[in-house]
Amino acid sequence: MKRFYVQLLLLIILPPVAKAQIASFKNSVRVGIDYLSLDAPDDLGYRFLGQYARHVANDRIVLEAGLGYLQVENHRRLPNNYIFEGRPRKRITADLTASFDFIRNQHHALRLGVGPSVWYREDDLLLRADYSTQPGGGITDVKIENRPINEVNVGGHVITEYEYTTRDRITFGARFGYVNFKAGGISSLLGLTIGYRF
Repeated sequence: MKRFYVQLLLLIILPPVAKAQIASFKNSVRVGIDYLSLDAPDDLGYRFLGQYARHVANDRIVLEAGLGYLQVENHRRLPNNYIFEGRPRKRITADLTASFDFIRNQHHALRLGVGPSVWYREDDLLLRADYSTQPGGGITDVKIENRPINEVNVGGHVITEYEYTTRDRITFGARFGYVNFKAGGISSLLGLTIGYRF
């Protein structure tokens, strides 16, 4: 009987203690990978990222800064299986996010965040391809007109994410969002993160 009361007491005491312990750690770092779409022209690739966050307002608001890098091959298929190969498409990304947690729970978080994005864009756009067709089906006299792009794009993003925090303060997250730039178009992302609270 005494053992039952001890277990009951632990069940009553431990959840608030665990919540207080996790909420008392105001900082977190995360690394992750996003499956990211590119616009103009359409493409897909993986962005690797690192993030630092400050948790305020009893863990309901998170202020986060993140840096990322993406590089994908730049191949465009022309008729007769001719392939234009431009410079790799690169993005160096910087994002600031303010997010709100809709769940008051020490282990689970469901956040909606918005903020500004500044991305460096390196592209090689295929503008035109002229060629002559041979009787056998091959092509000759290929003339390519392309335009290299090196620019900084400023825009905004919206992110929805779920994050689980273990008792050891390790975090696992999944996220989905959109980034919108006037010049670079709209990119959507789907990603996974792992981090640590301290």
